[in-house]
Amino acid sequence: MSEAAERVREFEWRDQDFKFLAKLLHEKTGIVLTEKKKEMMYGRLVRRLRALSIKSFAKYCEYLQGASGDKELGFTLNAITTNTTDFFREMHHFEYLRDRLLPQVSKQVSLNSAHHFRIWSAGCSSGQEPYSIAMVMRSILGPAARNCKILATDLDSNMLATGKFGQYDAEKCHETIPRTYLASYTKKVKDSDGDMVMMKDEIKKLITYKQLNLLHDWPMKGKFDVIFCRNVMIYFDKETQDRLVRRYATYLKPDGILFIGHSESLLSVSDVYKCEGKTTYRLLP
Repeated sequence: MSEAAERVREFEWRDQDFKFLAKLLHEKTGIVLTEKKKEMMYGRLVRRLRALSIKSFAKYCEYLQGASGDKELGFTLNAITTNTTDFFREMHHFEYLRDRLLPQVSKQVSLNSAHHFRIWSAGCSSGQEPYSIAMVMRSILGPAARNCKILATDLDSNMLATGKFGQYDAEKCHETIPRTYLASYTKKVKDSDGDMVMMKDEIKKLITYKQLNLLHDWPMKGKFDVIFCRNVMIYFDKETQDRLVRRYATYLKPDGILFIGHSESLLSVSDVYKCEGKTTYRLLP
């Protein structure tokens, strides 16, 4: 960037500030930010400096090392990553769940009402993915869905709060949620933002939201039938991706299913999973 462009910046943006932030995010979250992302990072983080009334990126780096650093890291991550999410995004995964997996669960539940089916939405963002899962689950299993649980985790506590609240823009919901699900599992509400849609309690009760860093300890007990980890690994280097999906394997039940994003692949761990369809993988015995 030219000296003239540098002079018109609102905040000083030194190489050491970029390198510190890139290193911190990689250590804490596994995200890789190369020199090519430097200008993007500045553009997205200036809003955080304004919100905190911090006068320079050097001071922001200090702030991230202070008492509020862990909390602020969620805002940093949210700013850097896109957090693009919609209800029923990559619909083929929900069709697989609806047509292939849940009918089997329905039969098992009819034989044993205490049968449990567990799904983990890893990197759930603002909740649209776990709510999509919950609506499909409730539609197939009916009241027996109460014996099935969805764990929704994310590093960003602000995204988790949105998910727990379960209220979304009505226009967006009408564009992305199938009409039958919209009528059965949501209700119309109004607030200062205009027309909104609120998830019904019967859907909310199926989901537990927890803050979790995928690179740190996983405190969950027991294994999952299905893990959704979609469009999360695109931010990681290959070594971190490989380590993560192998770790998922230890948390899946025999024949468990792992769903990943459309731009991700598991070619490096073909000794652990077999492809069942488009970005759908089954744990090998």
